Amino acid sequence: MQFFEYLLDKFGTNEPIMSNEIEFEDYSKPWIYKQLNTLVVEGKLMRFEKGVYYIPTETVFGKSLLNPRKVIEKKYISDGNDTIGYYSGVTFQNQLRLSTQMSNVIEIYTNNETSKTRDVLVGSQRVLLRRARTKITGSNVAVLSFLELMNDTSPAFLDDERKEIIQDFIKANGITRKNITEYAPVFPDRVMRNLIESEVVYNVAP
Repeated sequence: MQFFEYLLDKFGTNEPIMSNEIEFEDYSKPWIYKQLNTLVVEGKLMRFEKGVYYIPTETVFGKSLLNPRKVIEKKYISDGNDTIGYYSGVTFQNQLRLSTQMSNVIEIYTNNETSKTRDVLVGSQRVLLRRARTKITGSNVAVLSFLELMNDTSPAFLDDERKEIIQDFIKANGITRKNITEYAPVFPDRVMRNLIESEVVYNVAP
């Protein structure tokens, strides 16, 4: 199999390809990087940013553009194999339909960040990255997202309609008081205060 055929078969078109995840037969990384550069020159591959490529398709406007959200997802939320992050702040509130407030910044907690907070640009999209409070996995991402929500909001914000949305999220993700007890220590004390004062805690199964 040729190198380009391997990329097309493994990643498809208009999907982020991280250079550090490419393993092709027994070839070395320097050889792979050289081939990537050659494919870019030939127009078969596009460089989105350093270390991130994609295979474009032809459109009426020329070669397709890669959606920055796909790059953000792969770099900071899920690398295709493991869950490594979650959305927070207004970003997560919008996803749950708790808020219609618009923000130009996507807020994320991720395993792939070592700084407490850091602003980055992914394409033209501004992203506020925060170091994970504890290792994020597929099994704890829901409860961490929930506790982060309790940290970002206040009892006054949580009217009956919003509480119902949160209750649906709790049930859909099987969040229990045992889960909360396990991860609450890595969050500020206000999280438990907000849980109790808003009465949301009473919607959580033991």
